[in-house]
Amino acid sequence: MKHFFSLCLTGLLLATGAAHAQTKLPAAPDASLKGEALKTWLRENWYDGKRQVLGYNLARGRMYNYVDNYDNKLTCVYSGYQLSFKLDSTGTSTGVAPINCEHTVPQSWFNEVERMKSDIHHLFPTYDQWNSDRGSDPFADIPDDKTTKWIRGTQGTSAKPTANIEEYSEDTGSQFEPREDHKGNLARAVFYFYTMHAGQSFDSGKGVITAVADLETLYKWHLQDPVDKHETERNRRAAKAQGNFNPYIAYPELVARAWGFAASPSVSFAAATGTIDEGNSGTKTYTVNVSLDMAPTTTQTVEVAVAGAQSSATATEDYTFSTQTLTFSPTVTSVPVTITVLGDATAEASETVQLQLRSLSAGLASGTNLTHTLTITNDDGDVPTLSFQVATGSATEGNDGTSVYTIEVILSGAAPATDIQVPLLFDAAGTTAGSEDYTLEKTTLTFTNAPVPQRQTVGVIVRGDLTPEASETLLLRLGTPTGGNAVLGTPSTHALTIVNDDLTPAGTPCASLYFSQYIESSGGNTKVLEIYNPSANAVDLAGHRVELFANGDKTPLYSFSLTGTLAAHDVYVIANGGSDAAVLTQADNTTAQVTFFNGNDAIALFSGTDTLDVIGQPGQDPGATVGWAVAGGTTLNNTLVRLPTVTMGSVRWNEAAAATWQAVGTNSFTGVGSYTSTACTTTGTRPTTALGGLELYPNPASESVLVRLPQGAAGATISLFNTVGQRVCTQLASSSVTTIRTAGLPAGLYSVQVQAGPVRYTGRVVVRH
Repeated sequence: MKHFFSLCLTGLLLATGAAHAQTKLPAAPDASLKGEALKTWLRENWYDGKRQVLGYNLARGRMYNYVDNYDNKLTCVYSGYQLSFKLDSTGTSTGVAPINCEHTVPQSWFNEVERMKSDIHHLFPTYDQWNSDRGSDPFADIPDDKTTKWIRGTQGTSAKPTANIEEYSEDTGSQFEPREDHKGNLARAVFYFYTMHAGQSFDSGKGVITAVADLETLYKWHLQDPVDKHETERNRRAAKAQGNFNPYIAYPELVARAWGFAASPSVSFAAATGTIDEGNSGTKTYTVNVSLDMAPTTTQTVEVAVAGAQSSATATEDYTFSTQTLTFSPTVTSVPVTITVLGDATAEASETVQLQLRSLSAGLASGTNLTHTLTITNDDGDVPTLSFQVATGSATEGNDGTSVYTIEVILSGAAPATDIQVPLLFDAAGTTAGSEDYTLEKTTLTFTNAPVPQRQTVGVIVRGDLTPEASETLLLRLGTPTGGNAVLGTPSTHALTIVNDDLTPAGTPCASLYFSQYIESSGGNTKVLEIYNPSANAVDLAGHRVELFANGDKTPLYSFSLTGTLAAHDVYVIANGGSDAAVLTQADNTTAQVTFFNGNDAIALFSGTDTLDVIGQPGQDPGATVGWAVAGGTTLNNTLVRLPTVTMGSVRWNEAAAATWQAVGTNSFTGVGSYTSTACTTTGTRPTTALGGLELYPNPASESVLVRLPQGAAGATISLFNTVGQRVCTQLASSSVTTIRTAGLPAGLYSVQVQAGPVRYTGRVVVRH
């Protein structure tokens, strides 16, 4: 066992914690604010004190796993290419090739400063070749005859497309035009960037918004491609990830006020919803107004159409409506729109028709209600109606074997005239559980032409495991029923939460073992896992084990069971047998195969069936050349030290877990065998700190530190090493107490080594000035 070295530290170099992202939408600015005053107010109230600078690796990891992950897919904003990648709201994996990260404002323009490089509001997923093609070219509306490459999916062509032309981005080699559905998003990202990062250091000529695109072009794109639900959701997710919102998405009208454009009339439906009884025959008319919030100065137009995918009613059977263009002259601010509803005597479900506003002319801005949903209420009696008994439920995962979770589907309303079959489906958009976690006992339910209510049981087989992971969600959905004139009622979905139970039972601070140091050398085979006992009592290691999950596997490649007893505030070192000699002298075990890890593997510490700590996420692979991101670096070819403020391990690898580690540099081996904690020991009760007879005081030190040597250690060599393993001071001990000058050393944490013949003593000292 190695000795623990306790230091009374506050405000230590490594003492950075996990910040909690601010997710509450800030207040809108006062209507009197405009121009630079408004931009300054937005920066002070929407950015300062709210934005958390994650670092680029964490930021793009959050983007890939969560912010831009919809239906378990990543979509290239320039070409529409999609890559399947599991949604994980706490994931940080960056292994998503051939997708990579586009900086809307090129990072080379601001010397890759983290504040701007890692701001998710201007980062987007792109197919790697199209990212390269755009490079740092400005954006523009490119005349079709000037386009040299048309981009869609994974293909580029020099020939002008004959279909779906709005789905193509265009390139000339010196200018780039994004496809139509990204233009407004891009413009609002650029308006945000040059609002929040105004005054930062840029290359010459790049600190102004017109370096990215013509200002009029950006504003036109902002108006023509208005904020939609998807962009609003992305804004929310980005705020959850890094703490701040883009105000130009939350309040699109601020663009004109902040950037000097005359305010445009906003167009919207007068109401978002409406209802009408169907009737038993003939027709009825339903009218809703489309309105402007101010009179236009020139004639403006907007198109109204049915959003078929969001409508359950059938055109020509339930209603009639033709796409139409509304015209607003300078004196007109409201135009009626009429839907004709067709009555019948058929018992059926209530149905909906959704109208949408689109193709706004250049002088219009998007208002509050760009859609209007009309519910055509059934008035012809009950119909056979299928629904889940309840909308939600939960089941404990278990550690092995399987268990069965059951939920009822109910047929109510009217008795069916014939048998009914309804499929059971998984809704991918709401499911985070992998297929290895569950199986449906049946995929179709049959209800007979018998009296109602009728009930059928759905069984979900849940597979147990020991994998440390977040609780997962499985969203079941009733498909379209066939036979019996049946319809779906509410709820038609059921969200099952599979509760992870591989956690420390009590979760008591300073009670359970956790990893305190991790090393993977850049050359050779030095690989180390150091485990710390934070408790005030010795821990029996029986039942504790370390497991290695390689290359994204959920099944461990190697497992190592610990033995013996670990003293209070002591560490246990597992080292690869091929490690550096200085490491091997500190090791408690050099044969365990769990040290055959690489930087992209995951490692977990267990006590029985409970997860105590993880480094990386089993079942995910961040990429062989990337590693798991932490403060100051990654797990690839690096030394990581746990922050001294940590009180327990992380049972799930996420942003908060990563923030408990500090990368201290490549091939830094001097701290092996000792760990500094300020959270799990009583501090300030002793003027000195002893380690096997070695004492350092004062600690923290300013001008000098006194090193009191163990008896018989006179003549020993005393060395100080910085956090990247560089020797900064060496001095021979002339007596039992030796003074080491620290006045010329930078403030920070230093390792102290005393070599007395074949015996080495180690400790740590904090230098402050």
